[in-house]
Amino acid sequence: MTPGLLAFVAAITAVKLLLAPSWGWTNDIQLLLIQATGHPVPYPTGNYAFAANALWLARSMGLPFVFWMKVPAILADVVVALVMGTMARGGRRVVLAYLLSPVSILLSAYHGQVHTVATAAAVIALWAADRERLGLSGIALALAVGIRQHFGILIIPLVLRARSRWLPLAAGFTLAFAFVAIAVWGGYSGRLVSPHIVYGAWGYGMLLLQGPRVLELLGVHGAIRMAGPVNRGLVAYGPLVSWIWIVVFIIWVWRRRSAQIDLWRAALVYLVGQYVISPGFGVQWLIWALPLWLVVDWRGALIYSGLAGAFLAGSYWQWSLNAAYGVASITANLSLLRRADLIGVVLVGCCGLLTWAYCARSAWRFARG
Repeated sequence: MTPGLLAFVAAITAVKLLLAPSWGWTNDIQLLLIQATGHPVPYPTGNYAFAANALWLARSMGLPFVFWMKVPAILADVVVALVMGTMARGGRRVVLAYLLSPVSILLSAYHGQVHTVATAAAVIALWAADRERLGLSGIALALAVGIRQHFGILIIPLVLRARSRWLPLAAGFTLAFAFVAIAVWGGYSGRLVSPHIVYGAWGYGMLLLQGPRVLELLGVHGAIRMAGPVNRGLVAYGPLVSWIWIVVFIIWVWRRRSAQIDLWRAALVYLVGQYVISPGFGVQWLIWALPLWLVVDWRGALIYSGLAGAFLAGSYWQWSLNAAYGVASITANLSLLRRADLIGVVLVGCCGLLTWAYCARSAWRFARG
């Protein structure tokens, strides 16, 4: 990386750190604060270490908890940028596109989450595997899995790519994951391998849950009742859908084991496939695929970044309406909305569906490529 590019990375990081204490945050910060005190919340166990340390730093240093909770994601953006800056498939344009993406900026400096940290660890795992540093690759992937368990399936293409040299990879992954799990488990008895999903916030789940509400508002009576059994079934059994995709992905990557597997493309197929197939979603997921997409398909990643960034910003605005109207869920109370707000909520939903559709098209194209 050139000195000028390094200076830009430092400058945008400084701006994020300055914005972090006061720019805002989401409800995730409150849940992480609850988790920091050892109370179970629907987050993976690895989040606890970051939440607990953020709380300790807030009490010790005086700066607010929200700042310390955002710092890991902001620094993780730096790690991703530095790693991609060393790659032949990366370089200046990829680094700039990542750091200037509304997805990376909003999720690290505004939202308050550690999905970006898991993504950075996964990027290191792929980068290290490309350089035959298999022990490091396994350790990095284990750290990603400790924060966001969805990344765990990436061990399959990594092992297949390593072929007979798989032992250092497996050893690094197993030992690091065991250490993280045991160390964190000692202070927190929450979830270990049970990823959480939010139904109806994305894709076909949004269409099935929110679509009937809009139809009812337009006078199509009975739409919510008709969609009820399907929605209840997906809420109850939705995680099984992701497991079906995992099986499909394993078959897909296994059939390509004889060739030199492109780890970045394989990981991108898996993650974007999760976006498409999962009935549940959190907007934090949008960061998972971004750096990989930039490496594999730079122009396509710019389209994704724009669509996802617009949906992300719109979602933050939509959530702010809950407090403005005094309700727990604005989408469950559409009849209360003023016309302008209703139009805005519908546009946010359309933007989310458009982003999902682009992901579906891209996943198919990546899988066939």
